[in-house]
Amino acid sequence: MAHTLLAAGIGTAVALTAWYPGRYAIALLALPAAWSRLRSQLAAFMLWATYYLAGARDIPMVCERFFGGHDELTRPTALALGVVLWVLQAIVLASPWVLLKPGRSLLDRSHVWRAVVATLVVTVPPVGIIGWLSPLHVASTLYPGWRWVGMGLGMAALCAAAMPQAWPWTRVTWTALVCLSVCAHWQFVSAAPPAGWIAVDTALGRFDQSSYTPLYERNARLQAIARRAFAAGNIVVILPEEIAGLWRASTALWWRADIQRMRAIGQTLVIGIDIAVKTVPLRYTDSAIIIGAGHGRVNSRQPVPLALWRPGGATSAVPGSLVQPYPVIAGRHVAISLCYEDLLWWPHWRTLVEKPDLVISQSNGWFDGDLALSRIQQQGIASVARLAGAPLLRATNR
Repeated sequence: MAHTLLAAGIGTAVALTAWYPGRYAIALLALPAAWSRLRSQLAAFMLWATYYLAGARDIPMVCERFFGGHDELTRPTALALGVVLWVLQAIVLASPWVLLKPGRSLLDRSHVWRAVVATLVVTVPPVGIIGWLSPLHVASTLYPGWRWVGMGLGMAALCAAAMPQAWPWTRVTWTALVCLSVCAHWQFVSAAPPAGWIAVDTALGRFDQSSYTPLYERNARLQAIARRAFAAGNIVVILPEEIAGLWRASTALWWRADIQRMRAIGQTLVIGIDIAVKTVPLRYTDSAIIIGAGHGRVNSRQPVPLALWRPGGATSAVPGSLVQPYPVIAGRHVAISLCYEDLLWWPHWRTLVEKPDLVISQSNGWFDGDLALSRIQQQGIASVARLAGAPLLRATNR
């Protein structure tokens, strides 16, 4: 019992150290180290389940605010649903680690491949659809700017942490990994965003799209915000995800004069909207569109499960293509992350292969602005940008 409680304490401590309120992702190495040394699968389950429970502790409150705020569920029902989802995600994400736990014998040579498989299972789809809090975020701490090489070395560090200390090559492996980490930090230069680019945070709350008046008022406020940002001398202005709601014919009409003006004087607006792709049942993309002097569109590769992505539901966002190229904005190749994608690794695979000039994150957290989740989300996309060696601009709505 004491051993199991110790495992639970380690999992909780790592979550709170690596993620908000902590910011030391190096602590993630303690997870595979403890996992491979624990005596039982029950202790391994407690280690990982408490890590995911502590790291995702805001799920019940988020469900209560989101589904209750949209009047889809009563607030008590939404809170109860959130508790169920909170527990289920911990069970699902802990299970691969439990099933793949190596033996404690020094004769067991399977530690490395078991750590690799478990990490990949919880990071890439299908399980990786909820692959938040991935231990692979240690890669950006150890090997900033090294992209796919850094990701591979980060995986190697997780494997090395799982290896028994008595193995003859464990010390050699750690020596090599530490030396390479020193090289990565020596080479890494934290780049600033381009001059004249700005991400604008808003505090507009939930968007009521039920009638004409709030639709018009929201877009009028967004136009005023964009105009002020451009008047300050900026050439690229970024607004949050889904901030303008569903793009309708009336929305295009309201923005037409602004788009023409921006195009004429070389200004570009990146704004989050929804674009309908089917009316019955309603299917739409959660998208970032580039208007004005630039032109383009990026669709979310993974909308939020249950909240936006509801396969079979009457209304659902649809995932965008994983092979969407970088849009070019003001002559720069830009990687765009839309809200929930900030928490995941796999939608950002291109940043590991092809370095972007800039990473843009757009989020709409009207329901979680005061919760740890919003900080953890920011930490996630900052980790992606750091491993890519690219500056980050992030626009959020509260």
